[in-house]
Amino acid sequence: MEHRFQTIFSLLFFSTTLLLPTHCSKQRDIILTQYESSLAKAKSENRKLIIVFGADWCPDCRALDGIFADPETKTLLDSEFVVMKVDVGRFDKNLSLNDQLGNPIQNGIPSLVVVSPKGEFITSTKGGEFSNASKMTKKQVLAYLYKL
Repeated sequence: MEHRFQTIFSLLFFSTTLLLPTHCSKQRDIILTQYESSLAKAKSENRKLIIVFGADWCPDCRALDGIFADPETKTLLDSEFVVMKVDVGRFDKNLSLNDQLGNPIQNGIPSLVVVSPKGEFITSTKGGEFSNASKMTKKQVLAYLYKL
């Protein structure tokens, strides 16, 4: 009986570990496909691509979303940029794109990466420049965006 239990437990454990990489692989494929389509849109519209790494639990991410939704900021974003949001969860989701873009979330979220319409890296907030977005003003965010 004990041997049967060990065998069943081993099979369950092994089958579960086989399923996990598939899920991670699918998530990785989805986010990379989303990145490629956002980059293609940026190229076709001759606009820069801003990838915003964040999470719904993050107050600074929600604050930056609010500033991005402001009419003045939204007008600038719509005319100059394609915006792609990436949910990093609790720093455990969509990390393949984060890694591909040089680990911009290493000093906190929200974190931005800006890419030219040709797909060339322009800049990132790898130093945590927006990790205190809840204390930033719209004017500060706009100043950053206008520099791009």
